[in-house]
Amino acid sequence: MRSREVEPRRAAAPETTHPAPRRALRAGPGRVRAWRLLGALGIVASFFAGLLAGPLLGIDPGATNDADAATAAIVRAEAPTSATAVPTASPSVASGGSGADDGTASSEPDCRGAKDTRSAARKKPFTVCGTALISKEHRVSAAYTPTLVTVNVRSNGIPNVLLQPVAGKALKKLFAAATKAGHTLVVRSSYRSYATQVHWYATMDQRLTAPAGASEHQSGLAVDLAGISNGALVHGTVLARSPIGKWLVKHAPAFGFILRYPSNQSKITGIVYEPWHFRYVGTEVAEGVVATKTKTLEQYLKET
Repeated sequence: MRSREVEPRRAAAPETTHPAPRRALRAGPGRVRAWRLLGALGIVASFFAGLLAGPLLGIDPGATNDADAATAAIVRAEAPTSATAVPTASPSVASGGSGADDGTASSEPDCRGAKDTRSAARKKPFTVCGTALISKEHRVSAAYTPTLVTVNVRSNGIPNVLLQPVAGKALKKLFAAATKAGHTLVVRSSYRSYATQVHWYATMDQRLTAPAGASEHQSGLAVDLAGISNGALVHGTVLARSPIGKWLVKHAPAFGFILRYPSNQSKITGIVYEPWHFRYVGTEVAEGVVATKTKTLEQYLKET
C-alpha cells in the first residue's frame, strides 16, 4: 500500500495583543447626503430651541439692547454740555446765598422773575436765584447784619474795608490783577451799617445815595472804588473816563463784580450813574448781567 502523504503541520501563528486592523469605511454618495441632512436639521433645531428658551425662562430677548441703550443714556447725561447755564432755584455762595457757584447748566426751570411778597423790610434781603437784591423796592431792616471780614486792601477815607468773606476774597484778586496791569485801586466805601446809612442819606446828595435799608452797602457785597494815577486820586465821574475806570468795567466781571448803576439806566436801578460803585454777584451772574441790553442786575434777574 502506498503510504498517504501527510501534509506537514504548520506552526500556530503567535498571538498578538493588538487587534487586527479594520477595513476603512467608505462613505458612499447616499451616506454623505444623509450626514448633510442631519447637520442641517441640527442647526434648525438649535435655532428654535433658542427662541423658546427666552419665554420659558422669563428672559426678554430685547433686554440686552435695552441695557445698552440705558448705558448710552447715562454717558450722554454725564457728558459736558455747551448750553448756557440758566439760574435755578439753587442759591449761590458767590451771589450772597448758600449754595455752589460752578456755572454749570441745569435742567431745572429758570428761577428768575420771582416777586418780593414781603410786606415790609426784613432781617434778610430779598433774593432771586440766590442773588441778594437790595433797593428802594426791596429793603432790609435795621436787624440785618451780614457776616463780615476785614479785607487787607488799600483804602482811602475809611479805617477798614469790611465785606462778606466771598466778596473780600474776590476783591483781593481784582486788586492783584489791577496791579499786574499797571493800575492802583483803592476802596473808598464798603460795608455800612443801617445807622451809618441813616447819616449818609441825611447829609449827602440823595440822588447819589439810598435811604437806610435800601443801600447795597448794607449787604457787605458792594464797594466804591477809585484809582491812583501819578499820585492823584481818580474818583467820581472822572473815573469813568480814566484808563483804570475803563479797565474796571472790562475786567471786573471776571472776578464776579459788576458796575451796579450804569449810565442812563436810573429808571431801572433807581440810582443815577455811579462809575465807582461795584457789586459782587459771582462770575456766572456777572457774565449774565453784562450780556443783557441794559447791563443791569434787575434786567438779568427779570425784576424790571
